[in-house]
Amino acid sequence: MLTALAMIVAATHTAGAQGTVPAGINYQAVARDNSGKELVNTPIEVRFTIRSGSALGPAIYQEVFTDVTTSRYGVFSLIIGAGDPVLGTFGEIDWSTANHYLQVEVKFENLFMDMGTMQFLSVPYALYAAKSLEIGPPGPPGPQGEPGDPASDDQTLTWDRNLRDLSIIGGNTVKLDTEIAFRAINTLDINLPDEEKVKILFDDATTAPNFNIGGNYNTGLGEFRPPTDGIYSFNVSLRLPTYATVIVNIDDREEVLLNSYTSPGRYNGSITLRLASSNTVTVWVVQTNGYTIPLAAGGYFSGFRVY
Repeated sequence: MLTALAMIVAATHTAGAQGTVPAGINYQAVARDNSGKELVNTPIEVRFTIRSGSALGPAIYQEVFTDVTTSRYGVFSLIIGAGDPVLGTFGEIDWSTANHYLQVEVKFENLFMDMGTMQFLSVPYALYAAKSLEIGPPGPPGPQGEPGDPASDDQTLTWDRNLRDLSIIGGNTVKLDTEIAFRAINTLDINLPDEEKVKILFDDATTAPNFNIGGNYNTGLGEFRPPTDGIYSFNVSLRLPTYATVIVNIDDREEVLLNSYTSPGRYNGSITLRLASSNTVTVWVVQTNGYTIPLAAGGYFSGFRVY
């Protein structure tokens, strides 16, 4: 379970004296959980934005890296300037005109989250020096200079599952939406009169393995009410008689989910819906055998918010 992500970032740049300066800056990170264990083989997406003048200055370049996966040791390495450009051209950045800042965003649960902005120090400006690679006559040796500032920074990205807070030390904190998920079973047999549409009450959402995270499924009414607009996925499993149809109602609109034409037995179906917070989702069954038939207990209704 992902609870924390530690990122050790190093921006470096090298160039051979006789060659062309590579148009890129190395960026490396190590992903760990809160116990210090590396998050291996984990897919992520990263977006870099370079801003001029200040951390809130205008964006002069932006790129996105998709299909990034951490290594067997939790490491991922990117080259700033080698992603899919969204804004500007990396090779046309004039590093000499102002201070420049790197904004890092990581896609988490389908959204890019702002992980903060840090200032570029000396190393990226070797890109500006690429304009003067011609070799001149050697001069006399100069005095030993003072060590420069390291072009590196440490960042810690923390995910608090209980508070739903995603934050970075020295940067921003983003609160994600509350988890919405449920699983409920029907514990009683229900009579199904011929050709009568009957709402199914999945009346137990507390006995393990059932749950009701967010409390949006009402076991007394057999209703799910989404707390926010979004995409939701639902699953229904019932022991159906022959010639029975399972219907999912979104308010008064019907969506046919399952049909049992040939034989009774366990039937399963799923559906994904775009819902508004004003909608109500219920499950109904109608059978056409010509007489009343019981619907056996032991089925379940489950769902969760996708986005």
